[in-house]
Amino acid sequence: MKVLRTLLIVVGVLALTASAALAQDRPGTLRLPVRADSRLWLEGSSNVKDWTCKATSMEAIIAIDASSADSHDDATVAKSLRGVDVIVPVRMLKCGDRHMEDNMYTALKAPKPPAISYIIADFELTPSLSGDGLSVEATGKMSVAGAERSVSMTVKTERLADGARRARGTVPIRMTDFGIVPPRPWFGMLRTADKVLIQFEIFVSPEALASAKRAAVAQVNLPEGAP
Repeated sequence: MKVLRTLLIVVGVLALTASAALAQDRPGTLRLPVRADSRLWLEGSSNVKDWTCKATSMEAIIAIDASSADSHDDATVAKSLRGVDVIVPVRMLKCGDRHMEDNMYTALKAPKPPAISYIIADFELTPSLSGDGLSVEATGKMSVAGAERSVSMTVKTERLADGARRARGTVPIRMTDFGIVPPRPWFGMLRTADKVLIQFEIFVSPEALASAKRAAVAQVNLPEGAP
């Protein structure tokens, strides 16, 4: 059992590292970490009440075309978006109710600590815009409870007064598509609906953009043979 838990931890770390590296590996792309106040949450319903579970920890990376990094035109920036990678540790999803959280962790097949499992999403963003010039269509893969499925969403972007960029999106999924049985606690008296909305609001600060540009320049100027 100890060996199994160790392997699960290693797999989780490798998944985290691999996803975070996706944006970085694309030529001409800046990899931007999100601001600390970025958030992700799940919304669902049941025959008793609606529910919300919030991610208290997450890793997210936005990839943009370096050539458009300094633009102040929202449509240009929206077109420059190349991808969004998001990783959430399952047991860092909190619903404000311990019993509900336990049922959710069981449904999502989350191992007990110290092993870690993740919800992982990797989206490619197309350059086509909606009529308002601030939305892009995103398609990609999401891994939940050990199953990977294709998903899509619309991402809305805007520049805020402080110079930061905000991206918002909603990913509708069905638990059964990922092999998850919707929880039926209380001897089946409470029936959780199959449909869940994964929502996020992430921010990239001007400081993050400046830091990514400096790192890109430094990488280009590395002496030949440097790692």
